[in-house]
Amino acid sequence: MSDTMPFADAAQISDVPPGSMKYVEVQGREILLVNVEGKIYATDNRCGHMNGPLSMGTLQGTVVECPLHHARFDVTTGKTLKEGHLGGVAHAVMSTTKSGGIMDMVKTHDLRTYEVSVDHDIIKIRID
Repeated sequence: MSDTMPFADAAQISDVPPGSMKYVEVQGREILLVNVEGKIYATDNRCGHMNGPLSMGTLQGTVVECPLHHARFDVTTGKTLKEGHLGGVAHAVMSTTKSGGIMDMVKTHDLRTYEVSVDHDIIKIRID
């Protein structure tokens, strides 16, 4: 990342207590802020599988799970830990159609991560 890009205010530290997530918009980007044991991480809020809102998912330690198709990501690195899947009735219906084959080929992409700085009680992230 370039050191010339400024940090932008994202939220107050009190808005993201340890073990929690918060959705914010910064410079037109949807960002997920996550507090893991007092350290703040920032990733894209949209799932790298089918664009689900990760802020509506679940967090366990450093892993966020998408509420739509259960893709899992490490919030400290943005890396995909588990590919998304349709499952259940939706998968049964889709697998009998041509679009089911297409859905099976949808790759889950890693999340973009952002550099985070905390200045007093303000969480700042660098958008490049």
